[in-house]
Amino acid sequence: MNRARCSSLIIRALHYLTSALGLASLILLINHNAYAQSESGWSNQGLIYLLGPTLDGTSGVGPVDTEVDLSASDVLDAIDGGFLGMYRGEGARWGVLVDVVYMDLKADGTGASGVLSGEVEVEQTSAILSATFRVSPTTQLMAGALYNDVSAGISLTGPQDTVRTQEMGEEWIDPMVGVLFETPIGTGKWSFSGAAQVGGFGVGSDLVTILTGSFSYHFNEWSSVDIGYRYLDFDYEDGDGADRFKFDMKEHGPAIGWRFDF
Repeated sequence: MNRARCSSLIIRALHYLTSALGLASLILLINHNAYAQSESGWSNQGLIYLLGPTLDGTSGVGPVDTEVDLSASDVLDAIDGGFLGMYRGEGARWGVLVDVVYMDLKADGTGASGVLSGEVEVEQTSAILSATFRVSPTTQLMAGALYNDVSAGISLTGPQDTVRTQEMGEEWIDPMVGVLFETPIGTGKWSFSGAAQVGGFGVGSDLVTILTGSFSYHFNEWSSVDIGYRYLDFDYEDGDGADRFKFDMKEHGPAIGWRFDF
């Protein structure tokens, strides 16, 4: 291992350690505020949801790039496993929001020039931890971090049955900032919530954009159904040569979930 590569690994390790310590400090701060606000009460929400995403972008491993273009029905056919869930806790002003997405997909792909064809497998775990601060009855500011763990395997066959196989995984952390808006609709059982977050800024990804919007129907004080839309845009590339990893992907589609308050 050359000196430049060793230095790069040390810098990355220090970055992840600093990010982990930052996340730990954030959790401790949120817990402190939760206890400090106990007289005002602390509300909890859990959400389990299904997402029908369309995937559009490029997955690159080493010198091989694969164009990915999957409709929602293609994703449902290609998915081997998945989990999507969210937790939200809030006191009088401060709160915490945790959003976890896991997907394991296998699908057909093509080389960037269209000459090669074969299979691409993408396994992705994304977890967003955000602290929230309420500035009005309808609006909250958000700041936190996005953890991404993506592994990709590409097996492409050329016109003379030559096979090119590449596998690699990468994990990184992106700082995130955003705003959350929510409001009841009329005096009935409906409400609307929407959120916009951006991050990366060259720390991990060049840019990450997350947009969500949903309508909720409340059956009672503790149970409701959410129907909405979710958009995620990742622009990440690191390394070069055989160590290059690229994940330039848009994931967007309708979402439906069951929310419970406790």
